[in-house]
Amino acid sequence: MDAARDRFAARGCFVLVVSQAEPEVLSLYLSRSNWNVTIVCDPDRTAYAAFGLERTRWLTFFKPRVLWGYACGMWKGYRVKKPYVGEDLLQLGGDFILTRGRKLVFAHASADPTDRPAVAELLAAIPSVPPIPSDPRSD
Repeated sequence: MDAARDRFAARGCFVLVVSQAEPEVLSLYLSRSNWNVTIVCDPDRTAYAAFGLERTRWLTFFKPRVLWGYACGMWKGYRVKKPYVGEDLLQLGGDFILTRGRKLVFAHASADPTDRPAVAELLAAIPSVPPIPSDPRSD
């Protein structure tokens, strides 16, 4: 999502990443990384519950699709990292697109940790709206 931020902005979208990290953990992570999208913390997973995102089982990590997804990620240079304090490894994520009027126009609740829609699929689901300013965090 970070790499595609400008493509979303050109379509009038603001990207918001919700993390289950505690504020201190997220601050430390952000100080060591270079994200260009807004990331907020939700340690109680209130947003996850509001969007109906479920938890999975440990056995999910051994499904061929998930193992293949992690193997492909490692091949691309992603490293498997130790979970941070308070992280629920079984909490599944999702991708959602809401209009400025807060109408949900796209919803994808992940079926497993590697289940994410392609950027092209997300972009195709965006209704036509004017582009947003180049730095939405300045609002």
